[in-house]
Amino acid sequence: MRIRLAVLLVLGLATVAAGARQEPPPSQNLPDTSQQPPVFRTGVSTVRVDVTVTDKAGTPVRTLTADDFELFEDDRPQAITSFRLVDATGAPTDDYSLAIRHAGHAAAEAARDDVRVFVIFWDEYHISEFASSVRAREQLKQFVMEAFGPTDLVAVVDPLTPLESIRFTRDRRALAEQIHALKGRRGIYLPPRSRVEEEHLRSRRDVEQLRSQVTTSALNAVVMHLGAIREGRKSIILMAESLGPIGHTMVISDLIRTANHNNTALYAFDPRGLQVGRSGMGGQVLRALAVGSGAEAYASNDMLRGLRRVVSRASAYYLLGYEPTVNAMDGRFRKVHVRVNQRGVDVQARSGYWQPHVNELTRAEAVTAASRIPTQVASALTQLTPQGSHRPIELWAGFTSEEGEPAVTIAWAPRSGFSGSEEPAWIELEATIDGVTAYKGRLDAPSVSFPATTGDVQIVAVTRNAHGDILDREQRTLGIPKPGDSALALSTPVVLRARTPLEVKALDAGTGTAAATREFVRTDRLRIRIAPFGLAAAGATLKAALLGARGGRLVELPIRATGRYHEVDLPLGSIAQGEFLIRVEALSAEHKAEALVAFRVK
Repeated sequence: MRIRLAVLLVLGLATVAAGARQEPPPSQNLPDTSQQPPVFRTGVSTVRVDVTVTDKAGTPVRTLTADDFELFEDDRPQAITSFRLVDATGAPTDDYSLAIRHAGHAAAEAARDDVRVFVIFWDEYHISEFASSVRAREQLKQFVMEAFGPTDLVAVVDPLTPLESIRFTRDRRALAEQIHALKGRRGIYLPPRSRVEEEHLRSRRDVEQLRSQVTTSALNAVVMHLGAIREGRKSIILMAESLGPIGHTMVISDLIRTANHNNTALYAFDPRGLQVGRSGMGGQVLRALAVGSGAEAYASNDMLRGLRRVVSRASAYYLLGYEPTVNAMDGRFRKVHVRVNQRGVDVQARSGYWQPHVNELTRAEAVTAASRIPTQVASALTQLTPQGSHRPIELWAGFTSEEGEPAVTIAWAPRSGFSGSEEPAWIELEATIDGVTAYKGRLDAPSVSFPATTGDVQIVAVTRNAHGDILDREQRTLGIPKPGDSALALSTPVVLRARTPLEVKALDAGTGTAAATREFVRTDRLRIRIAPFGLAAAGATLKAALLGARGGRLVELPIRATGRYHEVDLPLGSIAQGEFLIRVEALSAEHKAEALVAFRVK
């Protein structure tokens, strides 16, 4: 029972970490998919198999044609309907930016077939503190500095790394620094690194089995995470002396199946190197895991040779597609076998896939529909500056109303955390409507407002440093609706921020400057000002709510009328870190209008 409770705690913490951006969903009777196996993705009826073919020296063979392959499903020959060689050498193939700017950029790059994806999984629970750790760290550091190409994506994880904290990078120096900080903790229990390990200490008798369960659960989660971001072949370098007392062979069998479902090769490396007379269950388990996932296991004092072989095997592979002769939606495992009609070559491919059951497809469709982010919510979230952005300033533009006449307000501020050598000092601003200049000039102040006519406002902001040198150039389009276009509409929400008691008093007095940023800290207090307009505005009722990042309502927010506008007061002290939205709705007898404001709490 203790083991089961600890494992549930591990899975619970992993779920919370992976869903930090997501709010608790509204109460719904959704189907339970927690035990549903990952399904190998197909087209309408086409199955994709990635095949790596190497010669005796381990060099990929790139000269084969479709006629050189034979493909079988459950020992039945299959006709190959699509065939392509993918060369992924790590060299740039276009003018895409090599530096990874944020997690979304990494995911977009990982989805490309010509980009190789690697994860180094350091199983600190099953690596000794001294000789094994030192040997593995030194060879891994040399490996990451020398073996990868400019476009390769690499991440370093351990059993306690939350999925949301996995960071893919192309910065070799940063990888080497991460590896330098890794430690082996086999047999070391104090001090605990997390709540999970504190729970382990409550059951010292079972701690090794608990650690084994944490490692295999984490490895399984990483494999599924890779499958979610990329369909093409991925490689995991598993550094471990063993996986501990697993307790049941089904654990490894399920892990192999998960790797096959998600097209991930698990290369196992024993950091102890080659030891005479060593033979045990740990080595057999690692070898079974590697071979079963279409990879290899290495136990050598020269790990660099095997590590370079991992990269070489990922540099070229064939994409084979076929339409199964038996395509029953019965939920069974389909064994896949690939042969090459050429001697002296080694063939690696996944061993099979799960055919989805018709009931699982129905359930999956229901879950997908329930979890789909509304379009307007996704659009609002795209207005947030990506974390790690190289933009020197935050820029906001909105449609407001001054004395009942349309106006444009533009706010700017140096971006927090900007790492450029030159600080932004001012912006050169130009706004035109239908080719007519509405505003033009140097803007040193935090914001400016100016009258505008209806139509599309083209805004160009050139950021300059104190010497007048250009740091950045940004262009925005802002639409100002005609008064008669809608019976009920809302102005662009204006966000004001107070960081001190004096600034709170200023907001209470109705003053304050629009905040350009949408990234705040928990000690901030926000005021959101918005005004209804249109023929039905006079009798409209406004209400506001705080939403999670997927659009689910978290709590209603009070909103009060203050003359020309309505205002929401939101202290951030009770809000967790993450991304949220404020929704303001205007309701009349026959009409409805809605506005969303996305923001991030650090």
